[in-house]
Amino acid sequence: MKDWIPFLQALIWPVVVLTLAFKFRAGLGRLIEAINSRVERGDSFEAGATGIKLGPSSPQTPAGVEPQPGAQPVLEVPPPLAELTEPPTDAAPRVHLVHSAHRDSALDRNGYRYFRLRIALEGDTASDLDRVTRVVYHLHPTFRDPDRVVTNRSTGFELTTAAWGMFNLTADVYVKGSTEPIRLERYLNF
Repeated sequence: MKDWIPFLQALIWPVVVLTLAFKFRAGLGRLIEAINSRVERGDSFEAGATGIKLGPSSPQTPAGVEPQPGAQPVLEVPPPLAELTEPPTDAAPRVHLVHSAHRDSALDRNGYRYFRLRIALEGDTASDLDRVTRVVYHLHPTFRDPDRVVTNRSTGFELTTAAWGMFNLTADVYVKGSTEPIRLERYLNF
């Protein structure tokens, strides 16, 4: 038995490699196919003790005759649509959440570094914000009063508060003529 131990030790690594190759044969086949196609195209490829290195792929050459200078394909372009004088009132307003954060060491408590947060609603146009009646901001549950209602249009439905950690904020935007709010989300990072 003592004579068999070196043989078994030498045999274990090929068995492990073959087992892994069999288990991942689909991915290994795709890798070999990709390397083969790169070599056929003339792209650089190196394999050695440090691993496999694929060089930049050369651009594919187009098939067919090269077009003459100034030749452009003729596309059928539909005539321009009539310009809308006002956006349709039944479409949802285009609004999104914005925020800014500024470090304020005067607010630090119990070893936590606090930041002053400004969260607001912005619209693509002023009329988008004019259609908003109120915004309900849903802060992280660790906040005192995590659900806050803002109705002041003149500030862009701005909410100011202080926070010590980053979190996902959601806001329900209520629009005139609609009972269902628009749900917006924003990751507050600072």
